[in-house]
Amino acid sequence: MIHTHSSKSLLLIISILLSACSTFPIKPEGEMTNLYQHRWVNTAQPDTQQSIYKVAELLAEYDVIFFGELHAHPGVHLAQMQLFEAMFTLNPELSLSLEQFERDVQPTVDDYLTGEIGEKYMISKTRAWDNYPTSYRPLVEFSRQHNLPVIAANAPKSTVVCVGRMGLDYLDSISPEERKNVASNIDISDGKYRQKFMSFLTNNSSHGSTSDHKMSDMMKKMSERSYSAQVLRDETMAESISKHLQQNPGRQVLNLNGTFHSSQFLGAVERLSKRMPGLKIAVIETVTLSANDDNWKINELDSGNLLLLVQRLPVGFVKRDNEMEWSKSILKKRKKSGVNCGMPTLISTNN
Repeated sequence: MIHTHSSKSLLLIISILLSACSTFPIKPEGEMTNLYQHRWVNTAQPDTQQSIYKVAELLAEYDVIFFGELHAHPGVHLAQMQLFEAMFTLNPELSLSLEQFERDVQPTVDDYLTGEIGEKYMISKTRAWDNYPTSYRPLVEFSRQHNLPVIAANAPKSTVVCVGRMGLDYLDSISPEERKNVASNIDISDGKYRQKFMSFLTNNSSHGSTSDHKMSDMMKKMSERSYSAQVLRDETMAESISKHLQQNPGRQVLNLNGTFHSSQFLGAVERLSKRMPGLKIAVIETVTLSANDDNWKINELDSGNLLLLVQRLPVGFVKRDNEMEWSKSILKKRKKSGVNCGMPTLISTNN
């Protein structure tokens, strides 16, 4: 897939491309005691406790809500289901939009919602995420039971991967039918979002920066292509939502996406705003807390209209060697995925 010299760098950058009231009582202040617990914060009134009903009432005045989630966190997905149901109670003209389904499988999602196919067939044909049954099934089933649209909003993963390998020029080589599955306009020009993305890579030693926080020329090329792939997702989600609203005026949309796609009203949020300037858009940001951690009060209040505070997930790796071993296994699995971009290598050390 790539030459050995650049394999390690790819492993370190790969996470960006992949790249929040409770059933249990929550103490108003203090440590959360389990991973299902969560707490809502209105960033305009951070010291006022928010029930799920207050949150739904606040969001009722918005046309589109971006829910920046921490994927596979049980507290986040519990909160999403509770919120979706509460929003539906206030406004039955509701649509669910998912980063987790890709635009080319929209007909299959529609067939499932109308009862034309069964769930196992739908899951296999839509390339559903591994955590679909535990994380997104409740939302899709609620939508099916109440005849609510589900938008397969994201760009196909194969196209995103190839743009990450070759840059946006790759889009010129695909068929017109494939080209329709991603956004028609993709803006990778300079701005706050680009600066945020590059700053993350440059300042995070686990993503390819050097000791003086500078990138090698090879890493710069990889970062540019990674950013293009990231924006491809953002633009496609934004376009998918805008097309749905143009075809279904007056509906309210809840979009689920990873936090980076919507944090600080950037990413897919700003791109939807450009397409439909009159929309009222709200952002929910998931924030993970360790015990007695109140740093979110300072660092996160500009991230969105609402914060969802959840307990931090267990540490993924203690030893660096274990992390690299895992990363290599993921890369090996992806090599076997059969994604062919029309070139033998990802990036040559001579490029």
